[in-house]
Amino acid sequence: MDHLLCRVEAVIFHKKEKLLLARHEKLERSYWVLPGGSVQFGESLDFALRRELFEELNFDEVIVNELLFVDQFIDLDHKRHVVKIGFTVTIPEDEFEELSVSAQADVIKDIREFTLEEIRDSADTFYPSKDFLLNMFEAAAGND
Repeated sequence: MDHLLCRVEAVIFHKKEKLLLARHEKLERSYWVLPGGSVQFGESLDFALRRELFEELNFDEVIVNELLFVDQFIDLDHKRHVVKIGFTVTIPEDEFEELSVSAQADVIKDIREFTLEEIRDSADTFYPSKDFLLNMFEAAAGND
């Protein structure tokens, strides 16, 4: 069966110095991704992203800002196609003080902020790639 999934992702910077990422564990694989999740039928992209950030990270006050990217992942072997839509997101400063993964989040095992250098120098796996995430820093710098 062919599978098409629409995923919304949050690009959240803390003081434009650190990018917030979530560590997923699936099928004995571990990797860091932008927080977010699937859009359910009938949801707006904005609502879906705010819902996912609340469900997974307990963020109450989420402001979805501008569209930053549209990307896709196609896995022909598993007949899976994921369309990823990323937005810049603002959360209040106090939300950064108490970063934690919600008990509801079964795939997310950790959340933390990364500097550009930490991503570049890390031996961890980043999805979709280190370069993709490093480009988020360039995009954030361009929005000053």
